Amino acid sequence: MKKILALLLLLIQTAIGEPSVFTDPATAAPQEQPKEAVADTETGVNTLFTNATQSSGLKLELANIPSHLYIGEIFPLTIKLTPIDIASGNIEYSLQNEEGIRVFSPTPKRIVKADGVYDTFYFLVQSANVRLPDITATVASNGSDSNPIIGTSLIASTLTPPATFANVLADSFKIIDYKTTAYNQESNIVVFTAIARRCNIGTFSLHNTIKQGFESKIPNVEESQITYYAIIPNTQQSLDFTIFNLAKNRYESLSIPITVDDDTVSTQGDLSPTDARHTELKVGGAAILAVILIAMYYWRRKQWYLIASALPFFFVVFTLLPNESICVKKGAPLQILPIKHGTIFEVTIEETNIEAESKVGDFTKIRLDNNKVGWVNKRDICSN
Repeated sequence: MKKILALLLLLIQTAIGEPSVFTDPATAAPQEQPKEAVADTETGVNTLFTNATQSSGLKLELANIPSHLYIGEIFPLTIKLTPIDIASGNIEYSLQNEEGIRVFSPTPKRIVKADGVYDTFYFLVQSANVRLPDITATVASNGSDSNPIIGTSLIASTLTPPATFANVLADSFKIIDYKTTAYNQESNIVVFTAIARRCNIGTFSLHNTIKQGFESKIPNVEESQITYYAIIPNTQQSLDFTIFNLAKNRYESLSIPITVDDDTVSTQGDLSPTDARHTELKVGGAAILAVILIAMYYWRRKQWYLIASALPFFFVVFTLLPNESICVKKGAPLQILPIKHGTIFEVTIEETNIEAESKVGDFTKIRLDNNKVGWVNKRDICSN
């Protein structure tokens, strides 16, 4: 009995001195985290994945900042994008908060190099106080944004040009072709074609002309082209004007010598894209060929020589036939050149029958009673 009591006392003492690991909360606590700790862990994971989604890895930096600008100048702004594997894809730009300038070419010119992708925008300077745009880029495939570029402020200079300034700033301006013919008894008309680089060609304008204007205009940053006409007094020996050369940072004078072509009686007879002298050469060549073939027929007595001579013979006869007579409507505009939206220099005062000298596309060249030559559109020719 005593042994049994002693054993019970020992068990009770053991239970009080060493609590069970199954019931002691202090021992079980390490197996579960407090709610605050769990929440902090979830927030950190979510932040990690959110940042990974918003960051594209696309980096922007300006490859060039203009050191000096002029009002009226077109200048490039090049953005370098890295890394190449992301930048080579479809990138959408946001240009905001610019001042004193406007985008001249909304689509950038892209060059891919070993160290990055270079996109160049062109801007036109409009005032002295200039602020470059804030720029960000978005990767079109996933909508993620790049780092922003904050625009800087610049001051543009105002030119003090000479009286002959043609209101053009360009890296280069070159006259590639020109022609002068008599317009009337007191004046001549000069038509010339020019090409220019990095130039707002639409502002071109001459001083001291009776009349002037664009016959055609192809604006392009890399190379613009114009066909321009100017009516000037026939006492003027040259057509002189000045442009500002951006590459050389100085004014540059150009001159077109006035040499009146006397192969036409009046104004615009030979300003068309086709040359009458080419027709004369063709007729002469066809006539010589016809004579040679006929001579070969009499020499060798072979029938096919005579048959072959008929083709150039008929070409000569057809070409030398009198010109067709057409009816021109009252109020029909006459253009200087046979091109769409060409310059109108005169309007017919009444419906009239007149000889058609030649045709170019939808235009017919006619000579009026006052000896002026112009081009009339087919829509202004009487149907009957």
